[in-house]
Amino acid sequence: MFVSLLLAVTGLAQPAFSEDPQQYSTWLQHGCRLQQVGYSGGEPADHTEFCACFDAHVSDAGDEATYRVFALGMQGALRERSLIEDWEGARDTAAAEAGAMPLTAQAGFGQTLQNALLTCMPLSYQGE
Repeated sequence: MFVSLLLAVTGLAQPAFSEDPQQYSTWLQHGCRLQQVGYSGGEPADHTEFCACFDAHVSDAGDEATYRVFALGMQGALRERSLIEDWEGARDTAAAEAGAMPLTAQAGFGQTLQNALLTCMPLSYQGE
């Protein structure tokens, strides 16, 4: 118990989050819909098509570790609106896992994001 407390206090223990790609998809699409409401208006359901495309592109573009980092990072960015109660843990885990990846993988994050946005932009909600 003392070791667990010490690890938690020193920040070495990361919370455990799902390692299921289906869960990553749920997290990523949920966050995408909420962010798109902020950018484009409408309701979360208005952004389902765009966000499903975005999720599929991110999932297909990289490896599972990159997909996980994007999904956890998205939930961390949502803060109190996150599906993950410990959104700070999600944010910190995403940062730690991304930082532990090879530099070539990290360098590809921006390209993955840009390609997903450009590919899916025609599906974005345009308002009423």
